This record gives sequence, C-alpha cells and structure tokens, in this order.
Amino acid sequence: MAELHEDRRRALSFGAIADDYDRLRPRYSDVTLDAIATGGTALDVGAGTGILARQLRDRGMDVLAVEPDGAMADVARASGVPAEVATFEEWDARGRTFDLVTFGQSWHWVDADTAVPRLAGLLNPGGRVVLLWNKLRPTAPSNDDLRAASEDYVNVEAAGAGTAHDQMYAMAELRGRFEAAGFTVAEREDSWTETQEKDRWLDLVFTYSGHSTLPDDRRVALRAALAEVIGDGDVELAAGTIATHAGPAGSLRIDRAAPAGRHPRGPADA
Repeated sequence: MAELHEDRRRALSFGAIADDYDRLRPRYSDVTLDAIATGGTALDVGAGTGILARQLRDRGMDVLAVEPDGAMADVARASGVPAEVATFEEWDARGRTFDLVTFGQSWHWVDADTAVPRLAGLLNPGGRVVLLWNKLRPTAPSNDDLRAASEDYVNVEAAGAGTAHDQMYAMAELRGRFEAAGFTVAEREDSWTETQEKDRWLDLVFTYSGHSTLPDDRRVALRAALAEVIGDGDVELAAGTIATHAGPAGSLRIDRAAPAGRHPRGPADA
C-alpha cells in the first residue's frame, strides 16, 4: 500500500480550498504552544496557510514557512508569514539552522526515511523538532454513528484514521524512528471539549483531503448523510492538541500537560 506522502494529487489538493482551510481548521492549543515557543527561530514545514506559523510568530518567534502548495503559501504570505514553496525533501536550506522545527498536521505528507536524518542538521544547539496534530472526535453525535452513515467518512483525527490501537501503534513507531536516529522523544496532549454549529463542522470536514478530493456526487452524498445524522443540533467534540517533541539525547524537559476538560486556548481561537 502506497504511503500517503506519495499521493501528490491529495498532497497538492489543498490550494483549491485554501481560504476555507485557513478559516475553518482548528488552531493549536495555547498551552501546548506556550510550552514549545521559547524564542529564537522556527521553521514550520508543510505550513499550509500559516496557522501554526502565525501562532508561533505571535509568541515572539522568527518563523519561516515551507509549503509545497503555492496557493496555500500565498495565504501564509498574505498574513505576513514568509514562505518558500517546496517539499521538505527538495527544499534548499542554504545553510540555515533553527531553534525549532515544526510539522503541524503535516508529518504524514513527508517521506520519513528522508526527513528524520535531515532534521538534526537543521537544528541549532539545544534545538528541537515538534510534530503537532489537532484531534477532533465527535461525541454527540458519536463518531461511530457518523462513520456508519457513509463509507466515505474518515475520522477527523490526530495521527490518522483507524482505531485507537492503530493510532497508538503509529505513534509508537514514530517514537522509535526518532530514537533510532539519536533523539530523545517526549509527548504531551492538551485536551478540551467544544461545540461547533452543524454547518461549520460540515464545512470543516471537507477541508480534509480524504473528503475534499471525492468526486462531486460522493461529496454531496456524504454531506447529506452526515447532516441527517446530526439533525437540527450542533456537534460536540472531544478535542486536543497532541505534540511529539524530539531533541538531542537528554535535552528535553516537557511540562505537564493541561488536565483534560480545561479549555487550553484563548477566546480568539474558540
């Protein structure tokens, strides 16, 4: 089975929905970002429209974005984030190094066999790599009820679709890959609950490539099926930001994650 990063049609599909992506995709937990944005320079890989880059910039970091989709990079630039258009594998660092390298919802779009060995050479002394995912699991209606409505619905999940066991295995494999390359690895998750209006959540669902790249008739049918399950109410979500930190051996100290149920973001991001 092909790796997701090899599906360039999906990888480069986001530019067609760049404005919706920037408007609808969740922001990362303030608590998480306060723990990782400790000043200096940052490289945000697969930066999309600059959502994570802007949050890092607002915490005083000097951020450069790298994004393979030119239309997505244009949105990032319009928000004041400098962006270079390239895949991470082909991007020319030109000798530049950084205090922080981030991948926000983008690690699955890079070739890990190429990316992991390259990362150590991009870090300043004491620098670290942080991979972030936003988790949005519907609880009312339940994710199981939504999945039953259509085979085309895939989980809007953190580390990929599949069962909890599948995701645990993927994260363990990721940790092992970084440790084998000489990194110390730590994880944190900051969780909260939120409610989204029905139409906003449905719009959000179609910013994920598994849905946005469906043929038109299947997109229409999927939205109708999900809307029927939701009915006249809103969508309640168990949400969170998951962060995997990788740094030189023995270098990491990760603060305790926020307790589940506490909303870890500012009101501007709600």
